[in-house]
Amino acid sequence: MRRVLPALLAGAAMWLCGEALAAAAVLGSFQARSNAERFCTELARHPELGVRVVAAQTDRGRLFRVISRSGDEGETRALMARAQALGITAVWYWADAPHAEPAMEHVAEEMPAAPQVPAPSEDTPAPQPTPTVAAQPEEDGTPPPPGRQLKLQAAGEAIVVPRIEGAAITMDGRLDEAIWNDIPGHDDMMVIEPDTLTPPRFRTVNRFFYTDRGLYVGVWNEQPPDTLIARLSSRDDYINRDSWTLTLDTSGEGLYGYWFSVNLGGTVGDGKVAPERNYSREWDGPWDSATAELDDGWSTELFLPWSMMSMPRAAGDRSMGIFASRKVAYLDERWGWPALPRTVARFMSALQPLSLPGVVPKEQLEAYPYISTALDVADSGETFNAGVDVFWRPSSNFQITAAALPDFGAVETDDVVINLTARETYFPEKRLFFLEGSEIFATSGRSATPRPGGASGGSGMRADDSGSRRTMSSFQRTPSSVLNTRRIGGAPVIEYADDLDVAPHRLSQPTDLLGAAKITGQTGGVRYGVLTAFEDEPVLKATMTDSLGMEQDVHVRGDGRNFGVVRALYENVGDGRQAYGYIGTHVDHPLRSATVHGLDAQYLSPGGKILAELQALTSDVRCTASAEDMARTRKCDEGMDDSQQGYGGWADFYYTQARGMQHGVRLDFVDENLDINDVGFLERNSNFGGFYSFTMIRPDVFGLRRMTTMFSIANWDNAEGQNTRTGSFFLNTFTFKNRNELRTALRYFPKRWEDLESRGNGVFQIDERYNVELAFGTDTSRPIAWSAQAVAQSEDLGGMSYTAALGVTLKPLDRFSLDFDLQYMDRDGWLRYVWNDADFVTFQASDLQPRLAVDYFLSARQQLRLTMQWAGIRAEEQELLQIIEGEDELQPRSRPEGEANDDFTISQLTMQLRYRWQIAPLSDLFVVYNRGSNLANAYDMDDPFARPRDGFGELYRDAFTDPLVDMLVIKLRYRLGG
Repeated sequence: MRRVLPALLAGAAMWLCGEALAAAAVLGSFQARSNAERFCTELARHPELGVRVVAAQTDRGRLFRVISRSGDEGETRALMARAQALGITAVWYWADAPHAEPAMEHVAEEMPAAPQVPAPSEDTPAPQPTPTVAAQPEEDGTPPPPGRQLKLQAAGEAIVVPRIEGAAITMDGRLDEAIWNDIPGHDDMMVIEPDTLTPPRFRTVNRFFYTDRGLYVGVWNEQPPDTLIARLSSRDDYINRDSWTLTLDTSGEGLYGYWFSVNLGGTVGDGKVAPERNYSREWDGPWDSATAELDDGWSTELFLPWSMMSMPRAAGDRSMGIFASRKVAYLDERWGWPALPRTVARFMSALQPLSLPGVVPKEQLEAYPYISTALDVADSGETFNAGVDVFWRPSSNFQITAAALPDFGAVETDDVVINLTARETYFPEKRLFFLEGSEIFATSGRSATPRPGGASGGSGMRADDSGSRRTMSSFQRTPSSVLNTRRIGGAPVIEYADDLDVAPHRLSQPTDLLGAAKITGQTGGVRYGVLTAFEDEPVLKATMTDSLGMEQDVHVRGDGRNFGVVRALYENVGDGRQAYGYIGTHVDHPLRSATVHGLDAQYLSPGGKILAELQALTSDVRCTASAEDMARTRKCDEGMDDSQQGYGGWADFYYTQARGMQHGVRLDFVDENLDINDVGFLERNSNFGGFYSFTMIRPDVFGLRRMTTMFSIANWDNAEGQNTRTGSFFLNTFTFKNRNELRTALRYFPKRWEDLESRGNGVFQIDERYNVELAFGTDTSRPIAWSAQAVAQSEDLGGMSYTAALGVTLKPLDRFSLDFDLQYMDRDGWLRYVWNDADFVTFQASDLQPRLAVDYFLSARQQLRLTMQWAGIRAEEQELLQIIEGEDELQPRSRPEGEANDDFTISQLTMQLRYRWQIAPLSDLFVVYNRGSNLANAYDMDDPFARPRDGFGELYRDAFTDPLVDMLVIKLRYRLGG
């Protein structure tokens, strides 16, 4: 009876779903019969499809397919078109669908086997898994009936991963070794983007085993072959394509981990992750992977060495957590196991646990020697450099990193940013030495690097990047970080005589490092880190005019800085998480020294609904009289030989009310003397206030695929009680069924005080302002995608500015891509400080900024890349203004007789042509040509009294023909050991 009843129930369910004939449209395939029956029941609302469930035996095992009623080819093709119109895109024609079958006995739903391989010869015994582990039971994952709230799929019991020594795996992505047939598979993914939490259309079977060297992963991704999207890219680039990603919590307690992404075609991405979902791309690891296209989808293999990962000491079984996700580009869906969409509070504390008995990473010693040569055409010089980075990990919870004469040369370029404000531009770290082990020095979610497209880092909820083309936002939140390693080896602190002329670009050139060292480790519940670095003496090229009026070149030599950073963090993990940390930084220089102390705390509630982060800081900055006189560094006070102490901090709170609904509060309390920018990054001091936001992400509403709404209000005052930043913001994102996306933004800024732009020469009020933005982007899974943006915004003292942006992405081949963006801004009443006491000018200005990126891949490991960014500005003076003490608003002023007007142009260019060959993991050959310029004013050189050039074409030509940087670099870096 126990065998007959399930058979009768199965037969009844299949009979209720209709009868299939000889040819049909396949609407979905499922491993679990219950999932197929559920999908069939949902489609019963469309009787014209005549759906039913049939069983099919494939080379991947038994599947349950939901198919349409049958007919001739024309009728079936019409049903396929109808299904696609209903949003069912994974439809395919099945010419030989089976006739109606009798009621079947309910069979156990087992994981499909890996592709069968020939039996090994008798003299080559196949490796045996030790220990033997039974396959884990499959979670049904069927969504509840309408009206019930979907419940997250909870992480199951710990999966015991088999240990198999001596397995010979050829890293080709094909899973054709016999060992893959003996390992249990796990097919438990759910749709998490959009966050419907429904079963996916195709199977994803994940298999794991490990050795004393590392973790092996094999994944089969079922998918119709004509829907596969394989596109090659630079490492860590996010583009819309088929990919599989593993997040691995090596702490076993949700404290820290790594992520590894393999994209169809072979290119990869990796980085680190911190609680609760702070992903970072600023880390590259020496791991290996490969992918392969199959007749029924694609597969991938990964090998992740234990030696590259930090993990606590553990005796016996080692626990880790995993999160596997898969991007299906043509559907623009992301599937995940466990089902943890971005619309929920918990992530690292809710990963699927793994048990790996006896994982004890071996001692690791790696060296990265390099040699490089550079031909500097602009300066008529040639340089040769050699050095080495050394990474020694004597145990899994301790690592020492050292660098001797590190080369931070020009193989990567920063974006072109024209910043004429008093606020500093943030640039992310790209140097391997400082990226390795950097997560311990992050004290809060605000330390996260801003994401591409204008999204900011942090701990708050957000929708994941969609598959539509994006336009860059002009509103980006900069990080607040006690340690910003871009300060190390940054622009020199140097003094020189007033009669010397130093080109502005030389004052911002990087400083060479003599050496650096870093220690990171963990003891019990305490993690720690120590970082030190020593700069070489900077040398500036300058010109001076002698008594005869002749110019001659001179070199000014200064002193390098010494940096030190100490970090300790205690973490307590139970039902929730509590962490308490200290960080201290110090920079020493004859002209300026600075010390910062910080305390931080994090709290995650047991249910994950509440996340709180607190940071408290104090700084002590000392400047010498010489530094004050020469004005080469930030001032401490008006007095000489002064010491300035400051205090401040911030607090962030996030409350997840329900799935897809989150409240956020960010508070700042920073006095006018806090200064952490010698080693850290803080946009401004003298800042008291906060920011409230409400974010709601809803899938399948109003006929949309997804709708994201965000409302926020903000208000900050300075230490004088003057309102300096305030506003209300309403943003919407509408994602359509065809995966195109419309974004709208409405921002309102009330009247406020401006206290930074005068550079210490007074404050004044600016008018209330509005900003309206409309943007549209098309599906990037297609060979051609485009985006458009229109923005209208008020200027500070009246007048309007209008921005139009267009962009196109061409990916006709997997190996070739072209991105082009063009942005034009017309400004009326643009207010700018003119570097003369308290004087300001408004301008009528036009701003043109094109961007081009062309990539061609000879293979997944060899890339030829051309990038070009140019920014041109033409500004004509309108009104002369000044700050007058006692007046709230700027007052008119007149120009002294004989003084030139303030019309100006800017022409800034960065271009790079780069060949990169990845010889082996983290072993690369670079051949790079860099060309760049930064012309503050481009005048007709034949007429020094002429106005600036009128045309953007002439500005671009001047930037290209008069470079400040014109350099060819060849660099070889090779990884030894490991």
